[in-house]
Amino acid sequence: MRKFFLLLLVAAASCLSLQALTVENTAGNLKQLVTDTQITQLTVTGTMDARDFLFITDELKALTAVDLSQVTIVPFNTGKALYGTVTNYNGNEIPRTAFFGKKLTSVALPAGLKSIGFAAFAGCRHLSSVSLPASVTYLDDYAFAGTALTSVELPATLNGMGKGVFSRCEALQSATINAKFIGDFAFLGDVQLSNVTVGANVEYILRGVFNGCTALKSINFDPSCRLSRIDEEAFINSGLENIDINALGVGTIGDWAFAQTRLSAFALPNGMTQLGEGSLAHNPLLASVIFPGPDHSNGTGGRSNGLYGANSAPSRYRTLSEVKDYTFAGDDQLNPGMMFKEGVNTIGAYALYNVSTEIDTMRLPSSVNYLGDYAMAGMTGMKVLKTDAEAVPSLGMNVWAGVDQQSIPLITASSEVAEDYKVADQWMNFFFKTEVEVLMGDVNDDGYVDVNDVTTLINYVLNGQGDVNLAAADISGDGEVDVNDVTEIINYVLMGAASKSPRAGRAVAARQFVSTSDALSFQQSMLRAGQTADIEVALTNSEHNYTAVQFDLVLPQGVELVSINGVDRGSGHNYYSVRNTVDDNAYAVMGVSMSLQDYPGEEGNVLSLTLSASDDFNAQDAQLVLTNVILATGDFQSFTAGDAVADVNNTTGIENVTAHKEVAAVRYINVAGQESETPFSGVNIVVTTYTDGTTSTVKVVK
Repeated sequence: MRKFFLLLLVAAASCLSLQALTVENTAGNLKQLVTDTQITQLTVTGTMDARDFLFITDELKALTAVDLSQVTIVPFNTGKALYGTVTNYNGNEIPRTAFFGKKLTSVALPAGLKSIGFAAFAGCRHLSSVSLPASVTYLDDYAFAGTALTSVELPATLNGMGKGVFSRCEALQSATINAKFIGDFAFLGDVQLSNVTVGANVEYILRGVFNGCTALKSINFDPSCRLSRIDEEAFINSGLENIDINALGVGTIGDWAFAQTRLSAFALPNGMTQLGEGSLAHNPLLASVIFPGPDHSNGTGGRSNGLYGANSAPSRYRTLSEVKDYTFAGDDQLNPGMMFKEGVNTIGAYALYNVSTEIDTMRLPSSVNYLGDYAMAGMTGMKVLKTDAEAVPSLGMNVWAGVDQQSIPLITASSEVAEDYKVADQWMNFFFKTEVEVLMGDVNDDGYVDVNDVTTLINYVLNGQGDVNLAAADISGDGEVDVNDVTEIINYVLMGAASKSPRAGRAVAARQFVSTSDALSFQQSMLRAGQTADIEVALTNSEHNYTAVQFDLVLPQGVELVSINGVDRGSGHNYYSVRNTVDDNAYAVMGVSMSLQDYPGEEGNVLSLTLSASDDFNAQDAQLVLTNVILATGDFQSFTAGDAVADVNNTTGIENVTAHKEVAAVRYINVAGQESETPFSGVNIVVTTYTDGTTSTVKVVK
């Protein structure tokens, strides 16, 4: 019996040894060297050609691992078709469908490999990793489609890709790409792909590359990336939330390239010449789009529009001349009021269809000469339509279908021009204002008066530069635009903010500006009944650099604002406040630098609020609130930040509890109830535990 078991063990060992095979091959001879077609592991050295690959394709059904790293693939052509109708097979090439559908879990490719053929590894649903040699120059259609790859790296030597090379790889999570271009549908339907790095060599993102990549929120671009073209449907139906191509020199964006994404803001690069049909359509969160080029600046601070009395001069770069059909269709949160720059002459069919958010003023530049069918249909939030075009633009059918034109004023460049609009088809349905209305204080002519107008005017006064509406900037009415107008406009902005409740201001700010995760936050301090205390406010700004801030300060009953002073990072800024006329314990506040200096750094205190509490002040359930926060950059962009809230009895009324205590631990809790030792982005409940077992909490915004 013992001898019998020994024989069984020997037989089993023999069977196992046959599962892994190493052969030194001469091209065309693999069939003779591999006698057991049930092997699972194969290592080949020497040479191979298409005949050897055909043997693997047809006969080695159980293969799970193949090592070709020491193989040289040689050409083969005898006029006989092996794969399909193909008769000529190049050297250093894995033939089409060579490993299609096999159970491969690992593969080592030849060091000198040049190309991988059509669907060569497609359907290998257990193949989770592959390393492409630096010699590879071409991947044919669907080469790795439907595999279990989790990451891929495309080398700079790769200068050609077919369709769908890594499509339907549902386990793929990351891709590093340094090839010249990313081929059509390269990552189509890769639902877990979330980390994509685009290297310096990439010039083109072709059709449908990231179509359906729902986990993809952003793209990492090498600063030296040479990307010039993004083709049709490149990011359609993806999870894209932000992408910055503004500095990459992209000249063309294809049809429907960014449709059905999660983008909230998008800046079109300067110098762009082509924005495709439907390219930004059906984006439910898209609120802001910046067109390339200046509006109509002449580089001296004036305007080329005759309305403002400035001499015209060529712009440094031109904007897009055509807004194509369906470009922004269905973007119901988009505010296009000041989006179109001088130079746009055509707004295509359905271009702004159902863009229904509230728009104070929708402006058409003087260059517009045609609006296509249903171009502005469904724009039910439009309050005013302003056209600078002196020649009445031609119209397609039902341009304003669904819009209550009778309730919307049409503002024209002059009363003479208005007469032409009054008799023009469809235009005549608006009601007319015969004089151009100037919104005093709207220095940058964006339809709003806010801190951005202050910084724009400071720049003009200091440097004589900027795209300034001089008529609106002369707040003092003395015929000159100077530092007196800066003082006047600060007061004008604050009085305007103070004339509406903070709650109403919140809706305006949310509609008006793109949001940012940068934020102001209260720092811990102490305030008790009958006392005066300084409470510092910090700015955290990792996304942008800011030169000015504006916000509403809401205080609890029994607390008054005594003064505001710049501290630390904000020591070079001036602060101004006006008490709200609607809400009796709120203040409109602004901080600006008269020399347009940014707040230095990215984190730290910027201002100190001196607050005075009455003798009967009750800190229980009292809160300090910063709301309607607007952060203005040095290049005259504005962003709205989240509210900052602090519970007074936890942050400022705990002197007798926390004095001389040691902190044991600090936890941060977000709105979803998740806990962390570091702050979350957004609202945080900060729970501080002391060594005696007591705790304190504060709500802050990071």
